[in-house]
Amino acid sequence: MRIFDCSINTTSNKLHNKLSLGSIENDIMKDLRKYSNLFNVEFVDDYKLSDIIITNTSYPDDILEHSIKHNIPKIKRMDGIFNINAIKDRNISLNNAASQSDKVIFISEYSKDVYYKLYGYKLKRECVVLNNVDNIIFKPLNFNKDKFILCSSATNWNRKDKRLKSIINLANRINDKIILIGRCDDKLPSNIQSLGYIEDYNRINTILNAGSLFLSPFFRCAGSKVTIQAIHAGLPVLYSSSGGIKEMVNSGESVRDYTEIDFLDNIPDIDDDDLYNKYIIIKNNYKSYTNFVKKEDYKDTIKKYFDEILSTNI
Repeated sequence: MRIFDCSINTTSNKLHNKLSLGSIENDIMKDLRKYSNLFNVEFVDDYKLSDIIITNTSYPDDILEHSIKHNIPKIKRMDGIFNINAIKDRNISLNNAASQSDKVIFISEYSKDVYYKLYGYKLKRECVVLNNVDNIIFKPLNFNKDKFILCSSATNWNRKDKRLKSIINLANRINDKIILIGRCDDKLPSNIQSLGYIEDYNRINTILNAGSLFLSPFFRCAGSKVTIQAIHAGLPVLYSSSGGIKEMVNSGESVRDYTEIDFLDNIPDIDDDDLYNKYIIIKNNYKSYTNFVKKEDYKDTIKKYFDEILSTNI
């Protein structure tokens, strides 16, 4: 079976959010190619040679025309919906690709629910494969931890949905150190250490392993990659109740958040008192949060993708 990935194209390049930083290539899409030999699948660089076409973004017109003319099945991997009014136009090309596809693979139940709630466009076929990261890279290193350290990660903390303000508010109420991975231009309290944007995943895993608790206060995150990285590193998670993170977490506490599914003009604040109280609960009962079932092996996730891809027929 030969697959062509058209995720990176003229339209997707224009829509790539510069605030996000990071690679324009999605990790799952990259790893489908990386592990394809384990599943007797070949990725090709010419769409005219493919048996299936897949995208994490959209379909260029020439590829769409070719797929229709030659009955080539199309698969769309679907992240979260942009639900802030100022940027909701970014949904247009992504939703169009979903409706053009023979199957849509959502990264969480939340992602699917939001799509149907806000748009309701009928899809030919859909499924959910929970987002995941490679546990060959992200894994426990069994460090001795003599201090309770909190950590969090985002490519760019200038993004309002990452809620740096709440992490700063928490830092001002506690004595524990907080480590931030990702670009951060704000003035920070003395107990927050900002390490800047880091590309090296092995280094990120080492940093996460030095921590005791991961902070994930992100607003409406459909399937937080950075949170899953921390989970594989063995950390419990303090996470917002507004998105799909609760589907990924196997140990931690949820923090009260705005949970309506709608379009908003601004990102609401998380409940900072609840964030602080849940931090106290986890810290005071830490051992009970460290004995949890390991998250699904990444190759099992990749297998689910290929099972869904290869079972798609027009």
